[in-house]
Amino acid sequence: MDEVLRATGVPQPWSLNEWLDRLERVRGRDIDLCALTWAPGDPTGAWQSRPDHDLIAYPHNTASYHQDHIILHEIGHMLFEHTGQCVLSDEEARRLAPSLRASAFVHLFGRTAVAEEENEAEQFAHLLRARVAALSVPRSRHHRTPPNRATAATVARLTTAFDRP
Repeated sequence: MDEVLRATGVPQPWSLNEWLDRLERVRGRDIDLCALTWAPGDPTGAWQSRPDHDLIAYPHNTASYHQDHIILHEIGHMLFEHTGQCVLSDEEARRLAPSLRASAFVHLFGRTAVAEEENEAEQFAHLLRARVAALSVPRSRHHRTPPNRATAATVARLTTAFDRP
């Protein structure tokens, strides 16, 4: 992850779309996002490596923070070059994408929930968000000297109580 963040940098303020644009430039491959309708019990995301680009599906009907996490999870699969086989039944495929043949859907989203791969992708998403959050924390401010002793004493007590060692 450190290597990826060094190569892409972290947009300030954070923007997943801008970061994905940077990642595309670094990798020399497009990443297409495909928003799908999610229902309870459905997989929440999918990634497939195509010959000339990568495809990531995510639910459009969830919170944007959740969407970003799902996309980052799938980016983890992509960067770690995970492999897997689709575990969707024909019925699930028809329900998720009624306009596609089940075989086309299986081809489009050919992944499975392999425990080790899922754990690695989930850790990637969480750690990347944590790094982004850490880099986005405002720098400490320079504070003025308190104008009188009473205020100085209050500031000293608060500093003692809340300052980090």
